[in-house]
Amino acid sequence: MLDLAISDDTDRKGETIVLTNRGHRLRAPDWPQDCDFQLVSFAPSARAGCVVVTEWLAKDIDMALKTLHETGVLSRKKPAWYRRLARCAKGAAST
Repeated sequence: MLDLAISDDTDRKGETIVLTNRGHRLRAPDWPQDCDFQLVSFAPSARAGCVVVTEWLAKDIDMALKTLHETGVLSRKKPAWYRRLARCAKGAAST
């Protein structure tokens, strides 16, 4: 899952505990200390999540869409999910 999260607390080890928009409390060991909110990825049953750098995610989406395009998997009209992902990747420079 992906969700926005805010820093909520720290545990005994000094790791940041975050609260997501959907009410999940997770450990986020890679939480940057100089921010208010971040995008996090996690399994619904997980107790920890990972910070998602939005620029990297946009580049990954861009590369995946280019791969779909190059392989001809979606040769007809693009489905709504493809168009939504294309908007997310717009402006991302894949490497």
